[in-house]
Amino acid sequence: MTDMSDIRAEIDRVDTALLSLIAERLELAGAVRRAKSGARVWRPSREESHVRDLSDATGDTPASLVSRIWAELMSASLAIQGPMQLYIALEGDALDVWTLVRDRFGAAIPAQSYPTASSALAAAYADPEGVAVLPAPGGMNTWWGALCQGGAMPDMHILAGLPRVSSEDWPRAVAVASADIQSSGADSSLIVVQDEAALSVLGQTATLRGEAGANRLYSVRDYLAPDSPEILSLAERDPHAKLIGVLPRSLEADR
Repeated sequence: MTDMSDIRAEIDRVDTALLSLIAERLELAGAVRRAKSGARVWRPSREESHVRDLSDATGDTPASLVSRIWAELMSASLAIQGPMQLYIALEGDALDVWTLVRDRFGAAIPAQSYPTASSALAAAYADPEGVAVLPAPGGMNTWWGALCQGGAMPDMHILAGLPRVSSEDWPRAVAVASADIQSSGADSSLIVVQDEAALSVLGQTATLRGEAGANRLYSVRDYLAPDSPEILSLAERDPHAKLIGVLPRSLEADR
């Protein structure tokens, strides 16, 4: 049997190596900041794709652990790279909301809380690097109407779901920002229509997620780019139709 002191010595060696690599990564984050010129700090599609690759590469390591470790590393890196800030709607259980935010975004990114989704969304909209964390669409959560055609914030998009690891097919909260809609490699698209019959041009099943006035929010499993033939055809059938976001699928869902 291996002596316990030898095992502990190996653990200490690994811990030291991990901290050295973390320090190296933070140095590289500083280099990214110096190299960037007008680029957005938060790139959710790249982040989700990278975490998914890391989770796949770690085999038996729980996806939730990979996600939490990465959240803290990315949080520290983003804090170095630029002025990103979170605007959090504390609707419902505040402790539960903060737990979701911490697990997804780590602890280093500055954050402000607001009593309603509309106030948090407005604050994020006024900040070029702002990210709003809001209750997921559905039921009484109709704030997403502001992202629709004719809405007050049509250039804001739903770009991530919280938590990142879940067995559910719909998140508890979402992150909204003015970053572009891009694919992480495993996504669902979020589409608003007023004429539900127009959805037939997509050629796949659409799931109703919320209603706000005449607008109906649906999710479809595949990623659809804003300029894809499907979205363009949808807009021809329904002038009110719009792609308002993309949700990377849960890490646990694809394992």
